[in-house]
Amino acid sequence: MAQSILLRSLLLHRKTMLLPTTTRLRSLAALHLSNSVAQQAKSNGGALQESSGGGSNVSTDVRPIGEKIKENTKTASYTAIILAGLGVTGIMFYAIFRELFSKESSCNIYSKALQMVVDDPRVQDAIGSPIKGFGETSRRGRRQHVAHTSFERNGVPHMRMQFYVQGLRNKATVQLEARRDSKGQLEFRYLFVQLDHYPRTTIVLADNRAYDPTPDRAQSGFGNLALMSNSRDK
Repeated sequence: MAQSILLRSLLLHRKTMLLPTTTRLRSLAALHLSNSVAQQAKSNGGALQESSGGGSNVSTDVRPIGEKIKENTKTASYTAIILAGLGVTGIMFYAIFRELFSKESSCNIYSKALQMVVDDPRVQDAIGSPIKGFGETSRRGRRQHVAHTSFERNGVPHMRMQFYVQGLRNKATVQLEARRDSKGQLEFRYLFVQLDHYPRTTIVLADNRAYDPTPDRAQSGFGNLALMSNSRDK
């Protein structure tokens, strides 16, 4: 539009040079007005271009609100699943760490008992050296985990365990029961090695059953009956 106005003004200016003076002044006035209109049109066009360029910062996301809510819900669900997975992984690592490094874990009790069995000269003489230990054996001959049971007696945690040892000549079965002593340290209530071959001798490596804490007789049923009979006799 601005180019057509400029072209028209140039043609008008050329014609005015051929007209008389009065007509030439009128033509010059018209030419000046045409130039003013052309400059104004040009400035308006630049302003429109700037406004269209500045509108690039406006968001072009025209999706429905329902779709946006659905996408946000899906993102939150994925985040919750990831956090739950991290929590389960942390619990698993804690359980493994406790099983491997705790003094009262079955692995540590087994290792301590096996070391006592291997170092005992009576066991070495009975089944031969070297001695190795293993757990239960499946039908296919695969050796599985060591059988153990945890329980409480008189408020003290106990663990009962059984595993097997094999020497150069014979085999034997190891039975033990571990607990905490009065100082909170791990001790064996008993630790026996029973030979599998004739005459099936039992080698005692530890026997602390005589030091078992006795329950208070006054709290037992027979103790209450005794107290009641004594009060009646009086």
